[in-house]
Amino acid sequence: MAKPLVFKRADIQHRKDNLEDGGTYIKPFVTVRNSESMAAGINFLKNASVPWDLTCDEIIFCQEGNFRLICDGEAYTIGPGDMMLVPKGNQIRYEADGECSIFYAAYPVNWKQLAGLTHVPGIDPEDM
Repeated sequence: MAKPLVFKRADIQHRKDNLEDGGTYIKPFVTVRNSESMAAGINFLKNASVPWDLTCDEIIFCQEGNFRLICDGEAYTIGPGDMMLVPKGNQIRYEADGECSIFYAAYPVNWKQLAGLTHVPGIDPEDM
């Protein structure tokens, strides 16, 4: 049986501290390497707007700052402690005015492979 895994935000805090304006950094902690069903990680945004075609179901929990998701021209905004569900198949934009940190959980775990993606803005190549 698999044992629990612990992921420390402190290990990636320097990426948030050094994020440039207009930037995003995504650290996928839960991936096909350690899960058979779901994916999850942290996303830092700083004065950013990132368009995306969502190919998986996603839950977003705002940890700090304010996060805005644009879908079909409508803005959905959450702040610290708030959460949203974003169904797959939507064309969206992840946005933040200022700095924002969100936790995301995605299903299925292999959404990048199923979509044939080899690059996702903000994810380091070794995490793809």
